[in-house]
Amino acid sequence: MTSRTFHLLYEEARYYQLTPMIKELERWKQEREQRRMAQPCDCLVVRVTPDLGERIALSGEKVLIEEIFPETGDVMCNSVNAGWNQDPTHVIRFPLNGYCRLNSVQVLERLFQKGFSVAASCGGGVDSSQFSEYVLCREDRRSLSINTPIRIKQEPLD
Repeated sequence: MTSRTFHLLYEEARYYQLTPMIKELERWKQEREQRRMAQPCDCLVVRVTPDLGERIALSGEKVLIEEIFPETGDVMCNSVNAGWNQDPTHVIRFPLNGYCRLNSVQVLERLFQKGFSVAASCGGGVDSSQFSEYVLCREDRRSLSINTPIRIKQEPLD
């Protein structure tokens, strides 16, 4: 709904004294403004499949994955033609445990230690193709450093 449409609908609801509609429109407008002011966040998707033991794949920003799993840095930079490396800044289903020896519990523990929390999860599949996916988020560290004021301690001079 455009702002003009909203304004016209709101004015019409006021004219006809449709109190429930007015309240709902005000609630909708407030939610929309809150979403606009929402803090950016870092997000990663962890996909776990039980193929041949356990396969763990990560999707997300390369810089973020390298920050949390530094042992993957060289692989991401040097693997130009890999199927998971189609974008210069992000990877899709990067095979994490192909490059570092971690199981899914250890991967999730490391993410939790770095400030992530589970925002959503799902799972499914049939006998030979089961999977679990977790969407993990944390407040964007870059936005925190931008918005945090720098305070300088002031001491009286003698």
